Amino acid sequence: MKRTVALAALAALTVQAHAAEGARWGEGIGFYIGVDSLPTVASGTFAGLANPNAGRLTLLFDHGDHFHGIGAYSYSGSVSAPVIDPTNTNNRIPETYARTDADNQALALTAGTGAFAGKLVSAVQAAGVNHEYGHLGAASIQSLAGLGEQADALYGSSGARWSQAYDGVLVGLKLESISAGLKVAAQGDLDLFDTSNVAVLGDGHSLSFLPTFYVDSTAAAGTYTAQFSLVNLGSNQAVLDGGTFYIDFAVAPAVPEPGTWAMMAAGLATLGVVARRRKAG
Repeated sequence: MKRTVALAALAALTVQAHAAEGARWGEGIGFYIGVDSLPTVASGTFAGLANPNAGRLTLLFDHGDHFHGIGAYSYSGSVSAPVIDPTNTNNRIPETYARTDADNQALALTAGTGAFAGKLVSAVQAAGVNHEYGHLGAASIQSLAGLGEQADALYGSSGARWSQAYDGVLVGLKLESISAGLKVAAQGDLDLFDTSNVAVLGDGHSLSFLPTFYVDSTAAAGTYTAQFSLVNLGSNQAVLDGGTFYIDFAVAPAVPEPGTWAMMAAGLATLGVVARRRKAG
């Protein structure tokens, strides 16, 4: 009985941990872009040192009532000899702590339709990391202001660290590297980075970006990765470029068609008959 109660309690806690829906998930937006205003590192080994991410564009993952900074500038080394790194340990989507088993190491690419027929595409799915991290759209953090109680709480979280507005900021998404065969579509463009490695997302106050990542349906099974950074293309040079981050996608091994299974079964049966005849002879 005690075991049953304990398991029920654990299940309830697990559901609560994953129950929070993002403020704009219904629109496909799970990420926001803001500028870090924290002047010094608040905690940890390097507490008290100047925040290396201060004044930088930062990708923020909506985690219900707070943000997770993705790929922000950070320190390594020691307090006496700190080294500034243009990323941090939490620089991948899905976040590494969420990769609890072999099935959620990356976002699954699944069969597309319409303009993406014959492709395997990114899409929000019902559960797991493909649901929590599958809302790959990004918007200005300013879009949350006045949107409702949940959005306002998110907007002002962490002491409103990222909610300060800056004029003269034009945000660009810089493609640092990408796996062969993986492409990005957005804003009606089926290959966003075919002519340049920087895509303009829009004004820092109002940008909205809804990408689709895809490969051909014949792509080899495995992990496909895109590495990005946020850059300021506007006139306000007080706002600096952000750190690098990665998004990992997975192509599952092809599942044999029913006819293929039947042929394999028939072949195995034939081999069995031959083996028995040889043994009998």
